[in-house]
Amino acid sequence: MITHPFKAAGAFIKALPLVLSKDLRLFILAPLLANVLLIALLYLVAFRYLDDGVASVMGYLPEWVSFIDWLLELVVMALLGILLFYSFSVGVNILAAPFMAFLAEKVEEKQTGKVFDERLTFSVVMKVIGQSLQRECQKILYFLPRFLLLILLTFVPLVNVIAPILLLLFSMWMLSLQYMDYAFDNNKVSFNNMRMALRSKPLLCWTFGGIVMVSLAIPFFNLFVMPIAVVAATLLWVSVFQSQQGEHATLLPSTNRIL
Repeated sequence: MITHPFKAAGAFIKALPLVLSKDLRLFILAPLLANVLLIALLYLVAFRYLDDGVASVMGYLPEWVSFIDWLLELVVMALLGILLFYSFSVGVNILAAPFMAFLAEKVEEKQTGKVFDERLTFSVVMKVIGQSLQRECQKILYFLPRFLLLILLTFVPLVNVIAPILLLLFSMWMLSLQYMDYAFDNNKVSFNNMRMALRSKPLLCWTFGGIVMVSLAIPFFNLFVMPIAVVAATLLWVSVFQSQQGEHATLLPSTNRIL
């Protein structure tokens, strides 16, 4: 277990040259364009409406807390910023999900020699889009109640001291779950089984999610984080999880891919 953080970091180092390889460039252009458009929209909305949103929320607070207005305003601004960021991240993930699924397939093929049955026909693309949207909905339903609970904890005395740490760890976990999902889904591992597999290696997941989180904060480089993270996650699937979960995939018929 102590080596898991190094495995996560090593996967990102190995992912960089793979992302730039000729075979994978096609699957990077579409999510890159989606990232550019939605990040530009994110900054536009943040600069235009964030201050108004903070002022509106502060208006509902009782007068007796006015002596710590500055602290509450910082907390509200941070929470609204996080919520805004997650909202646009969901949009990017939904738009790019089918391309990321194919990217994970190609990386696994290059690493293992395994050939997936699907070819890029219209019907296959539509099936992958449907499956990708279904998995994204599962992730949203998993994320929302836990995120809202953590937000509520920030207003509970004493508990709110550790709430930011819990929110940080949960964000790292969700980023790991988001990008690991493509390789697991391609190999017909259910969402719940994937969560259990990732939960057994928390240091690996937190390190992976932490690297993604830091990368997303780097201007311009954050446009390329999604495909790099998907490639790194697929490499971790091959090196860490495939031996545990791969046998499950071989027992399922190919039609289960779209269920």
